[in-house]
Amino acid sequence: MNGPEAFPSELCAEHRAVETVLRRLDGARTDDGPVPDDDTRLLHALRELLDRHLAIEEEHVHPLVRQYLPAGGALADAAVHTHTTIRLLIDRALDERLPVAERHHATDTLLVVLRTHLSGEENRLFPALRLRAPAEELRRCSRRVREAPATAPPRPVWGLPPGTGSIAAVRDRLTGHGSSERRHSP
Repeated sequence: MNGPEAFPSELCAEHRAVETVLRRLDGARTDDGPVPDDDTRLLHALRELLDRHLAIEEEHVHPLVRQYLPAGGALADAAVHTHTTIRLLIDRALDERLPVAERHHATDTLLVVLRTHLSGEENRLFPALRLRAPAEELRRCSRRVREAPATAPPRPVWGLPPGTGSIAAVRDRLTGHGSSERRHSP
């Protein structure tokens, strides 16, 4: 199916892959003791899946949202905020400097936020786009999603917008991030 009624089949297929990792993450977690290796491995796999997926949504789907949906700018901005929250929660869940309880809490919160976000996209946002955006725009977006590079773009730093690499470089220099003494951002 290549028509607008299939929009955005590629993104929904990626949602299924994310949900599979989330189910496995639910099963791998325990609330007592150190974070299991499975938990960490699954969080890294989730990050890898989401880095590319979220970037593609921001680059290809959000412009359609802004253009064709009522209050589209606010909807797209809210989605970007949620994407930033998801990225930060994954970072927090993987931060070995934090106590285990805080890492578990970050993972629990991540699961809720991510499932709510995916459900909202599939049950409200994507159907609204299918109703309001021209069929040709939906086909063009689907094609761009399919043709997007298989690798994720560079990860955002602390939720900074693109083009702020010099700010991040100064911050890293001042905090010692990336040096042999400190491997993680403060």
